[in-house]
Amino acid sequence: MNLDYAKRWCDALSNDTNALADLYAADGDFCVERHMMDDHMQDTISDRAMLHERLDGLANSDRDNGIGIHTFTAAEYIGDERYGMIHWDYTCEAASHYRGIPADGKTLSTKGSTFLQFDGNGKIVLESTCTNDNPIFQELGIPVMTPHYWDADFDPAALMAG
Repeated sequence: MNLDYAKRWCDALSNDTNALADLYAADGDFCVERHMMDDHMQDTISDRAMLHERLDGLANSDRDNGIGIHTFTAAEYIGDERYGMIHWDYTCEAASHYRGIPADGKTLSTKGSTFLQFDGNGKIVLESTCTNDNPIFQELGIPVMTPHYWDADFDPAALMAG
């Protein structure tokens, strides 16, 4: 697996759920974990029916249905044929809501990553996806603080300042 594979996975996620489903092992032999905020009971997918039910909206979206247009673009693939990490950029255009928060059609963007494990036939058996929602929440006016703890001059006391 390589960046070309990551691009194909992102393109399928953005545009064609059938093509996406073809990348996974047989029903019951794969597990997709999407870290959801709004419903933690709906974040595990293990067959194609669930994959379509939960991800069709990403691939079959348009400007007029309120869901918006979702685009995933592969930025990097780290790994090999057994395990890999796709780092991707995400854009959502024309959505009425994002995770239940009014978006009013704004163009929203962030980054995320997806860990994949493959079987001997190159099919996905495990997927775990994390999206950095904070930049989008900030774009929507939610006062999410993102301190840079790693900066040499970071002062933890600044978090307590009003």
